[in-house]
Formats: sequence, C-alpha cells, structure tokens
Amino acid sequence: MEQVVARFLQLQRLPVARHEFIDLVRSHPDYPSLLSVSDVLDSLGVNSLAAQFADEDLPDVAFPYLAHVERNGGDLLLIRNAAELAAARREDAGWSGILLQIDGMRVAPDKEQRERYETERKLLLVTRLTVGLTALLLLQPVLHYAGWLGAGFYLTALAGGFISYLLFASDLDFAQELVAEFCGGGPQAGCDDVLHTDPVNVLGFFKLSDASATYFLWQAAVLTSLALAPDLRPGVYPLLGIAAVLGLPVVALSVYYQYAVAKAWCRLCLGVDAVLLVQAGLAVYAFAAGQFTLGTLAPVAVLNAALALLAIAGLVVLLKQYGQRHNDLLKRKQQLQQGKNAIELFTAALQQQPRADTREFAQEMVIGNPEAPVEIIMVSNPFCAPCKHMHARLDHLLQLYPEQLKLRMRWVISGADSGKFPTSTQYLLQHWLTHVWGTPDQSQRTSDMIHAWYAVMNPERFGATHPADFSGDHALSTQLVTQHNLWSRQQHIKRTPTLFINGYQFPPGYKPTDLQLLIPSLADYFSAEVATDELLQPA
Repeated sequence: MEQVVARFLQLQRLPVARHEFIDLVRSHPDYPSLLSVSDVLDSLGVNSLAAQFADEDLPDVAFPYLAHVERNGGDLLLIRNAAELAAARREDAGWSGILLQIDGMRVAPDKEQRERYETERKLLLVTRLTVGLTALLLLQPVLHYAGWLGAGFYLTALAGGFISYLLFASDLDFAQELVAEFCGGGPQAGCDDVLHTDPVNVLGFFKLSDASATYFLWQAAVLTSLALAPDLRPGVYPLLGIAAVLGLPVVALSVYYQYAVAKAWCRLCLGVDAVLLVQAGLAVYAFAAGQFTLGTLAPVAVLNAALALLAIAGLVVLLKQYGQRHNDLLKRKQQLQQGKNAIELFTAALQQQPRADTREFAQEMVIGNPEAPVEIIMVSNPFCAPCKHMHARLDHLLQLYPEQLKLRMRWVISGADSGKFPTSTQYLLQHWLTHVWGTPDQSQRTSDMIHAWYAVMNPERFGATHPADFSGDHALSTQLVTQHNLWSRQQHIKRTPTLFINGYQFPPGYKPTDLQLLIPSLADYFSAEVATDELLQPA
C-alpha cells in the first residue's frame, strides 16, 4: 500500500522523501490502513482527500488518483487513465469505491523535510549512474569472446542474475515496485503463491532465490574468467555445457510444480526456466557441433569451479541471512514505533510527568489558535541553538495544524547576559509589548519576531530592525521578565528547550518529531477530556 502512494507522490513531484513517507506509514498505530496513509500525508503537509464515489460518478473524477480495494486486507491501486480504471474494475480485488486524491502541498515543507527530499533525489541519481556504470563493466567480457556461443552463455547468465536479484528482492522486501512490475502486479500473477511455498528448501535456509543466485553468479564468474584467460576455455566449457543440460529436469520440475501443486504461474520462476532452456539449447548445439567435447574437460578446472560454486553459495547464504536479520530489526523497530505512536501509550507516559503551572500571564506570548485543544509551552533561551531549531519545528507544526495547536513561550535569562541591561530576554519582551502585543495579527508577528531573533541571536543586529525603547517607562517588561524567571524556577527548569504539553512535561523516550503524527490524536483526546469535565460539572 505505502509503496504505491510513495510512487504516486514521486509522479506528482511533491517534496516528500520516499523512505520518510514509507517509514512514517509503517510506524502509524493503525498500519496497514487507509487511515495510516491519510494521516501521514496530512502530517507531511500534502493536500489530500479520501472520499467514496458511486460508480456513475467515476467518469467525472479527474485522473490520476489512488483507488482503495479490499484484497490483502486493504490495498491501493494507482489509476492514471481510463484504461487502468477499466482494468482495475475487471479485477476481482474488492472495489470499495473509495478514492484518494492528492493535489499539491497545503503547507510548504520545512527545512528538514526539504533536505531529506533533496538528499534522496541526489542518492537516486548516484544510484542510476552506478547501475549504468556497473552494467557497462558487466558487458565488457562479451567483447573478449570471438564467437557468439560464449557471449550467449554470458549474456544469459547476466539475465539469470537479474531475475535472481528480483527473487532476492521478493524475499527481503526491497525493490518491490520492480518486482510487482515484473510479476504483473505481484499476487495477481501468482508469484507470491509459488514463492511463499518455495519448492527449493535445503537445510531449512537454502531456497529458490539462493539456488538461482548461486548458479547464475557462478556462471558469470566462470565466464568472466574465461573471457580474460581464453586458454582455459577448452577445459571448462564442457563443465558449463553439462550444467546447462542438467537444467532441463529443473525446468520440467518447475513447470510441473507451478501447474499441478501451486496451481499458479510465477513470472520470476518462468523467467529462470526460460534462461535455463536457452542455455540448455546452446549447450546441446555446442556438443552436437563439436565445440564442447568431454575429452578436453580438465579435472583441475572442475575442482576449481566446484570450489568457486561452494564459495559463492556460502556468500549468497550469508548475504541473505544478514538481509533477513536486518529486516527483522527494522520490523521490530517499526512495531516499537507503532506502539509509541499509539495515543493511549503516549498520554499514559505524558501524564506521569511533572505538571507545570499553566495559569496565563496577563501579557501572554501566544502563537496559534488561543482555543486550540493542544497547548505546548516552550521554555527557551535567547542564545540557545537547539531552541532555534525547536521553534522552527513547532512553527511548522502550527502551520500543519492551525486549529488544533497553540504555542505559549516562556523565556529564561541567559548567562551570556550576566550584568547587562537590558538583557536579551527583556529586550525581546519590551519590543513585543510595545510593537506586537494587542495588534490584530499578534500571533503571526510574535512568530516572525522570534524567527528574526534566532536568525541573528545578536542584540545589536536584532535591534536595528526591531527597536525597543528603554529611555522611558519599562516597568511592564521588567515585571514580565521577573514572572518568566520565577515561573521557570518554580518548574525546576534545568535546560532549554523544555516542552510542556497541556501542562505535562514532554515524556522521555519520545522525540519532538513524534508530535507530527500525534497532534491530531492528541487534539481528539484533550477535546474529549474537556467535554467529559464539562459534563461532570454540577448544574
């Protein structure tokens, strides 16, 4: 499901990193579901809409979009045109009529999201260049073969190696789009039905993908050696020919298994069968034409080839086992994050933390909707670099959830201001009181002021654009500084930034970035809590 949506975001050229989106969906407490996809899109600032459409309304819906089907517990299909819509309706996939439309970004990505997206684009370019250069290197041995027979064996070995890569990808859950495209959609083509039963299972861990990868990598390695050392060809060619002919029973067994046992056709398996058939044909021709002769078979070459086969098999098995362990660790991490993102667990952890005095000051520095159900108090230091990054992150959350979140600021006096008047904290508050507080756009101007301060973190440079007059009465800012300082001492603030959510200190074991998914659920939770309290109030 998440792979299809990630592909759709790429087609729309939206600034969302593929891996970031997939990781967030898989860590959602309701994964796998359409709700998990919709929530993550919302948390990333993507403008999306999920709605159910009657059949007669489908022609009026603009392409492209994602269609929800009920197969495999719920899946999404990318519909780009009328032909794909017709094909999707013909499939027995459980059409639900729910469509997910995506139309640009409702909120511009923050700096970190943009950087992750740009890094992924650069890595994709590097990957494509690497694949291209590797392909050129792998094709070089063909130039060393004067005849077509050796080149034919080598090219088919490369083709078999590519299919083995797809088999590995299917087992280890990577490059799934490529696998699905090759299989004609994966489950529909029968790949899963055959591969999950896996007719090849030696010692409990050597499976079809391992056998295929071992054989074709061994072939490619031997043929590369022969391309560079042509004198060895007469002694090794017969061995390759024998191995190719022995592939015929394997093909017969594979076809029988798919037809009679699994009762499904796997394109990956059929691809391996096709390569083995071509190689068997080449071998039969070579033996019949006298180009391969058993009399030239060299025992030393056979021994070396056998040792190479065992070594490659060992490397393939180790690589596969390492990949599976890595996948297991990722799944456990995602399951742990799913649990952490459950609102019940987060609120339980939150309400075990120290509770702050949440009474507002007469002059309260508030950003966002004053009536929002989720309230964050941020304790900040004017010269604190992490505070700068935290404010930017919270400001992005305010843009994502303008009706559900508000931010209140508390300032401490920095040690860098010791013995100075005014301190940077008082300067900020004096400017805010005389130029921002009480204005119609107070919330936005407060946010802009804090951004401007953290852009320079220098009183002289900040004062050049944000004046504060201390020649007259500044008793109110002095009083407000005292209130902020006293409040911070009463709450035992030891470091900045410190966050409080609806009065409770932000719980350990969580990161502020986790709030990106949690805010909507927190808003529902605290709204319900307020409603319950109101019902319990005496009439």
